[in-house]
Formats: sequence, C-alpha cells, structure tokens
Amino acid sequence: MTEALTSIGPVRVELPPASMMSRVARLTATGVASMAGFTIDEIDDINVIVSEVMVALVEHGAHDTIAVTFDVTNGCFTVRGATEMADFDLDHPDLALCRTVLAAVSTHHGIERDGTRAEIWATLQQSHT
Repeated sequence: MTEALTSIGPVRVELPPASMMSRVARLTATGVASMAGFTIDEIDDINVIVSEVMVALVEHGAHDTIAVTFDVTNGCFTVRGATEMADFDLDHPDLALCRTVLAAVSTHHGIERDGTRAEIWATLQQSHT
C-alpha cells in the first residue's frame, strides 16, 4: 500500500461550460483525493462539492471556460471553480440552495464575484488529520 501524499496540487482543469463536464471534474477530484488518503465517505462529499460548483456556474450563465482547481494541503482538500461571467447574481435563490448543500458537506465555502469573475470554492478537512 502506498503512503498518502500530504500535499498535492494545485491541479487545474479547464472545462467547457456544459453540465456534462461535471463528471470530468469529479473524476479528477476523486483521483487527487484518493492520492491524498481521503476516505470513501470524504470523497463522496468532495464529489458533491464539485457537482455543486460546476452546476451553479453552468446554470448561472458561464459562457467561458470554467477553471476548476483542486489542492490538498495539510489534509485540507480545496475545490475552486471560476469563470468570467457578466451577470452573476449572488442573491439568486438557486445560489442559496448551493450554499446550503456546500455548508452540509464542506468545512468552509464561499461564492464570490469580482467584477466579471465568478468563483465558488469549498474546502473539506480530512477527519483523521
């Protein structure tokens, strides 16, 4: 059995703004989390996080490439999805649902807009670190 890596990344994938690309992001996240020694239950939570990030950005108007970054530092897995988007309404009711789901499965999360850049991120701390 190989030893888990304590630091991985950042690993970045750039995906077209299509909901089916969520699967590519989840597969990448699963690989990174597995190398870092996350449990199956934690990887399930990470996959929920990735799905929420991707779906929220796609459904709220992403027209450009979505950059999804995965990073593991000191047992903390971070997912960050970002894209250029002219109209990203932080008060949209669907984003309230996204926040609720992220709060249930992550340690910390955020949904932000900086000019035309929309970003959704979440972290999950390993339970055994």
